[in-house]
Amino acid sequence: MGKLIVLMIDGVSADHYAQDKGRFPHFAALEARGFRIERLYSEVLGTSLPGRTSILTGATADVSGVYGNKIWDGEQFRYANPNDIRVPTLPQRAKAAGMDVASIGFGMVRPEDANIFRAPWWSGTFIQRARDAEATPADASWRRVALHDPGERFELICANAGLPSTLPMVSFDDDAQKAMFGILADIAMFDWVGAIATCPNPPDLIMSEFLIPDIFQHNIGYRSDLAHWSVMQADAALGRILQWLRNAGVEDDWNIAVLSDHGHSPIEKALQPQVIIPGVRTQSEGGCLLVAPRDAEELAMVTEKLAPFGVEPFANTCIPPEMRQQVYVFVAPERVSFEQDDISATEPILPPKAVSSHGQHPGLPGDDRFALFAGPDVPHGSAFDAAATQVAPTLAGLLGLSLNEYTAQPVFSFAETGAVGD
Repeated sequence: MGKLIVLMIDGVSADHYAQDKGRFPHFAALEARGFRIERLYSEVLGTSLPGRTSILTGATADVSGVYGNKIWDGEQFRYANPNDIRVPTLPQRAKAAGMDVASIGFGMVRPEDANIFRAPWWSGTFIQRARDAEATPADASWRRVALHDPGERFELICANAGLPSTLPMVSFDDDAQKAMFGILADIAMFDWVGAIATCPNPPDLIMSEFLIPDIFQHNIGYRSDLAHWSVMQADAALGRILQWLRNAGVEDDWNIAVLSDHGHSPIEKALQPQVIIPGVRTQSEGGCLLVAPRDAEELAMVTEKLAPFGVEPFANTCIPPEMRQQVYVFVAPERVSFEQDDISATEPILPPKAVSSHGQHPGLPGDDRFALFAGPDVPHGSAFDAAATQVAPTLAGLLGLSLNEYTAQPVFSFAETGAVGD
């Protein structure tokens, strides 16, 4: 089997790619010579950390343990971290099989599961953010991720490629400068992928991600001009990786997977749970709301108070079984999200701060995402749809790892390409 590069582009929906393919020339070039999943369904819930975890594990959220960006620890909702994942991840399995693994900014990978590990550029600020109503202290796992030293091998690869091994220094005086830093950091991550893939002894598996399209859509709008610009930057960064491979004459050595973690949809109004059900322990996950009621009476009150806003209870099968009497899921109508960080809010409905979002009512097409595969071990073809659980076994098959530990099938057969996954 060939080597594998996995690139996650945050928040690009199936419809965004399908309707604006002219803005994705490098994505389209991969599709033309490989395999496309037109509609890859999101994990439930369709938010960032469950999406990343699903890519890494092939397990549903109730099994992986990561069902939201924040999960209930018995006392509060806190950010999920890589150590919360309850099942083996793709990097972990590859490394255990004797493969060389690089994680370059891919969220939810543990440092010890990669031979080369570069923390996500956002990990230092992800845990404690100004937009949180109350600051959430960084736990030991995320501190360990954010502060991990990439080491001499990474620095030597960068030096030999003529690249800096650190991220650019940008002032954070305003939001525009923060956004520019994110773009520069994303591009730097993909350049590092190119350098690592073309070094004398490259890893067998390289994983990375491009975050900025998600941020631009949240703040500026789904398929807005700047959202288009951000995905074009992601496409251009993919093109840089492909050029690294061509220049080194190793393009045919690599299988490449490009996919998103969830989709995006326009949001018209934001419900304020801190106003509607004050004092209740909640966590907003886009169009879904996690609730940890103190007792059955409080749960009944929550259901009653949310109902006039079109909010309905949803089966909490995405929650690990032992926690289903502690955490419940509610879903808002289409184009409505939950926002609970404005502690000064007095109205139950406000204009949304995140004018585009995800984690909508499971099954709504806005959360659908795309996936592309190309390379020496990828058949030419397409599939209209695929389940979230099918991604990891497909990636494992491309690496030649056993598929016995996965409950879902890969999205395409490896028999015709000589894969050894069994």
